Amino acid sequence: MEKTEKQNVLDGLIKTLKQAGQAVMEYYRSQDYDIRDKGPGNPVTSADLASNKILLNSLGKYGYGILSEESADDKSRLGKDLVWIIDPLDGTADFIRKTTEFTIMAGLVKKDADNKYRPLLGAIYRPATDDIYYAASGQGAYAEHAAEAARRLKVSAETELKKMTMLSSRSHSTGLEKIVAKRSGITNIVSLGSSLKICLLADQEGELSFNPSDKTWEWDICASDLIIHEAGGRLTDIEGNTIYYNKKDPRNKKGYLATNGLIHDSVVKKISELR
Repeated sequence: MEKTEKQNVLDGLIKTLKQAGQAVMEYYRSQDYDIRDKGPGNPVTSADLASNKILLNSLGKYGYGILSEESADDKSRLGKDLVWIIDPLDGTADFIRKTTEFTIMAGLVKKDADNKYRPLLGAIYRPATDDIYYAASGQGAYAEHAAEAARRLKVSAETELKKMTMLSSRSHSTGLEKIVAKRSGITNIVSLGSSLKICLLADQEGELSFNPSDKTWEWDICASDLIIHEAGGRLTDIEGNTIYYNKKDPRNKKGYLATNGLIHDSVVKKISELR
């Protein structure tokens, strides 16, 4: 995909996420929506489904494969050169609790010569505050708030663990996070919802965030992966391995670790020692 085409698709993606965000906010303000559980601690609402419909209708026009959290996976995406990885409403629990910490996100992954997929484009929209974070491979990561001009994102340059801020999940924090923080001398731990944690890492508002469990999926991290990398940081599994996308089983079996990059290897080692 040439640079101009890449930019055009990214512009279309951003427009689509904002349209989905408008629909989500209508439910958010009205408080008139259905809630059901897909599994323990895994709610889905009318807002999730409305957002998913907008995303599928708009992004489906490109003719790429699609993997979405809220759609049945018929595996037709496998083998395609380009595939959308979509989360129509990340942080549904935060949406239900009426925090502003929920997002809509999508990444476009591309197949390489080894038939492995890495992100080409990614965008994350926080509709309650009208903030959007986005990136194109090789072109940097950016943030925009409302009508303000885009800012280029760059991760923190902090290298001393005890001076760092860990961003932890508000709904799914783990005991290992607390142990790693304690053994590393990290005392500043901030709890946040959804993909905002990695967006804020890209914007120097923290240095590391991780989830060691196998309870996250490709759609939870795909857009974030590109944004943090383009901001100069790293996102891998908790063993330090590159994460590839559009797998037959899209679960992140070895969790994920996102950092400012400078302390990534040392955190991988620390996690390995304490697991």
